Parts: sequence; C-alpha cells; structure tokens
Amino acid sequence: MSKKIISAVLAVLMMSSTAALAASAAEVEAEKSTGATGTFKFDMGDWDHSHDVSFYIWAKSADGSDTKYGSKSGWVDGNNWGSKKTFGTKVEGEDGIVESYEIEWLDGYDTFCIMYDPTTGFQTYNCIITENAIGDTCRVTGEEVENPEDSEKKAAVVAFDNAGDCGPQLVVTSTGNIVGTALAPNENGALTLAKFVYNGLEIKDDGTVVSAQDKSGVDKVTEEKMVNAISAYGTDADTVWAEFQNLKGQEGFEDYDKKESAAKKFINPSSAGDDSSSEAASDSDKDDDASSSSSSSSTTTTTTTGTATTKKSSTAAATTAAASTTNTSSTASAEAGAATGDTTGTSAFAVVLVVAAATMLLARKKVEE
Repeated sequence: MSKKIISAVLAVLMMSSTAALAASAAEVEAEKSTGATGTFKFDMGDWDHSHDVSFYIWAKSADGSDTKYGSKSGWVDGNNWGSKKTFGTKVEGEDGIVESYEIEWLDGYDTFCIMYDPTTGFQTYNCIITENAIGDTCRVTGEEVENPEDSEKKAAVVAFDNAGDCGPQLVVTSTGNIVGTALAPNENGALTLAKFVYNGLEIKDDGTVVSAQDKSGVDKVTEEKMVNAISAYGTDADTVWAEFQNLKGQEGFEDYDKKESAAKKFINPSSAGDDSSSEAASDSDKDDDASSSSSSSSTTTTTTTGTATTKKSSTAAATTAAASTTNTSSTASAEAGAATGDTTGTSAFAVVLVVAAATMLLARKKVEE
C-alpha cells in the first residue's frame, strides 16, 4: 500500500514540476518581446513586379551571441535566406507594393531587413528597422553601395517614408570601407571596430602579422581606414583599443597575443609608442594581482566584452551540493533560469523536490514501523 502511495505522489509531483518548468519557459519568451508586432511595405520601384520579393529579416542580440531569423511562422534559429516562408504579399490594387509578414520586435535585439528578388538576385542593402517601421513604406533611393560581404557586388539603399530612425546600417565592409549611416541601437561601435581589426589581421608563416586582403586584393585594415571608421562610428582610438584588449582570453580570439602589437599600430591609441610606461604599468598590475590573490584566494574574476563577473567559491560549493541531490534535467533547468534571470521555474522545482523527499522519508518510516 505504501509503495502505491509513493508512486502516486511522485507521479503528481513530476507532472507539477513539468508544468512549472513549462510556465517558466513561456515567461522567458514573453520577456524577450517588446510587445510590438506589425508589418511594413516595400515599393518595388523598377523591379519586375511579376517576381516574388523575399523579406530577409534578422534580429541580433546586443552582444552578438544570438541571431534570430524572421519568417511567416515567426522567429527561427536557422538562416533562411531565399526561403518561401520569407516572401512578402503583394498588396491588391497597389502595383509594385509588397507587404512583409508580421514581425515581433525582441527586447535587447537589433532588427534588420534586406529585400531580395530570388529570380534575378537583386537585393537591397542592410536596413535597420525599429518599431516605427510598422505600417510605414520603404522605397529604393537610387543609391547603390558596396555589398558588405562581397565587395564585387552592389546593393540598393532604401529609405522609409516616415520612420527616421530606420535606415542603411553603418557597416565596415570586407575591404575596410564604410557604408551606411545608421548605427544599430544596441551596437557597441568601438567593440565592432575592435573585432574588425582582429579578424582583418593575418598571421604569415614566418610569424609576422599583416592586414589580410579582400578577394579583390585590397588591404582590409590600414591606419587611414581605421581613422575613417573611428570617426564614422563616433568613437575614439583609445576606446577601440580598450575594447580590443578586452578580447584577450575570449573564445574565438586565441591569437590575441600574436596580433596585439600589429592591432595597436593600426588602431593607434594615445598610448601607442609608450611601451616602457605600458610595461611598467603591466608589472604594477601583476603586483596588484598577486596581492589581491593572497588576500582573496576564494574569488575568481572573468572578463567578457568589457564586463567583469565575479563568482564566489562558496557559490560553486553550493552548486556542487545541490547537484548531488538532483538529476541532470533539474540542474540544466536551474542553469537556464540563471542565464535568463528568471528563477520562477527553478524555485518551483526546488519546492517540488523538497516535498517529494519529505514524502518518501515519511512513507519509508511508515513501512519500517
């Protein structure tokens, strides 16, 4: 009888925990949305009106770690360039006017669009779209600029009738040139340039570091191009250099030490050429680090994109202890809650586990009696 009671209780608890976690996941998705949804229109102009138009729309998180792609089914994870699920709908009675599928704006993400004709391959240039684009119409201006990914191609610039904060994205192209005028709302321009310099440097077989070349044979990184880029992004060399230094130790930047000296030359911060003082400062930092380490050996600090995150060893110990009393799925759920800042599901699951443990102990005691 006791075994049946235990089985029934555990079954109920498992169902409750699953429901709690599902509710938590739903809350996280809701938090991502700004609450704004809608469509915008595109005037095809001189395009062949008989062709379909793809609305290639993507949203990128502020730190660049996540990208979502728009479709008639909502946001998806896979790149869907040219998919039929991105095709717009021709507006009846308005020749050459095509309406996008419905878009949901995500909080903390920058949203972009490209209108693309899969039949001819003609496309517009990256355009930033904000919530102000809803209900508005964009049109080809007649200007063409260098395609950011392929310098041998051109892309048509579009502008919205009323949404002044929507426009051609400010980008450093594969050749190091600047195209576009609008900086994405959540973009860190100095960090963008720091990463461009890192990726634009090439390590030769003899260990020397030089600017890589675009397929057209043009150097991607030069001092002149960096001066122009820094000015266009409204930042300064010292800030770009600080962001470059923050790349050290991060995933994907394993050649930092090899590229650092060359990068400093191209970025040319105010500290460039003052190596002796830099080395002295470095030695001082090492002394400070040693002192800090001896007085607080239980604390470790990691830096990611300029943001320092301190983790106490006591937290790690608590996590280890918790892991010994829970299964793999509950641990993954807790980590997911912590990553998103949402602990509703984790708290509910913890209560469920405590109740389950108490019930099993009482039942076991009863059996022994």
